[in-house]
Amino acid sequence: MDRPFSRKDVTGSQFVILIRGRWGNADIYKYRHNGTAWVIKDFHFCPPLIRETWGRLLVRREYQALLKLSGIPMIPKEPFMLDNYAVCYRYISGTTLRNTPPKKISDEFFHHLEQIVKAMHSRNMVHLDIRNRRNILVTQEGFPALIDFQSSINLERVPKFLHKLLKDIDLSGVYKNWYHKKPETLDSERRAHLEALNRKRSLWVLKGYPFGTKRNRRS
Repeated sequence: MDRPFSRKDVTGSQFVILIRGRWGNADIYKYRHNGTAWVIKDFHFCPPLIRETWGRLLVRREYQALLKLSGIPMIPKEPFMLDNYAVCYRYISGTTLRNTPPKKISDEFFHHLEQIVKAMHSRNMVHLDIRNRRNILVTQEGFPALIDFQSSINLERVPKFLHKLLKDIDLSGVYKNWYHKKPETLDSERRAHLEALNRKRSLWVLKGYPFGTKRNRRS
């Protein structure tokens, strides 16, 4: 898509810092352009070594993931590259699952989240960081939205024997959060699946992020 705005446009009162990233992580901004709110994930101000390597890689990865997932409800829309160091997409208003009390989460919430994840899998994409409750939003209408695709993997580039394991890692994130927030609505079949997935998860060695950094996300 054509870029709705450029880096030189991102100034003034329409520009708000959501998260100031640490030295190896992106800054995240909310920017309103012509009445529409956007998220800008930006590695521009990272140290040059990070910006030109890790930053460029993650920006491109997230952009390509969101492009491939276009049209799936509750996944950020209209992604575009601001430049080599920043990816932009439509802002989704809501609070993180981490900061949402269970009483404000509907009994159907995690069923909807599971559907989103399975729709993503049907397009040969895995997220791989769904266990982090900051990556799941509770929208103002009470629906789940999935954000932060910089850890995602396109399964078309992965040997087929790993596909089920990687998809199961995503589902374990859904069921873990389901058990944490609304255990009374998690049926015995999914509980058993979660226990089995947790045993499998010990095989997953690519945990965390390089450089020992931790990412801060909006609350």
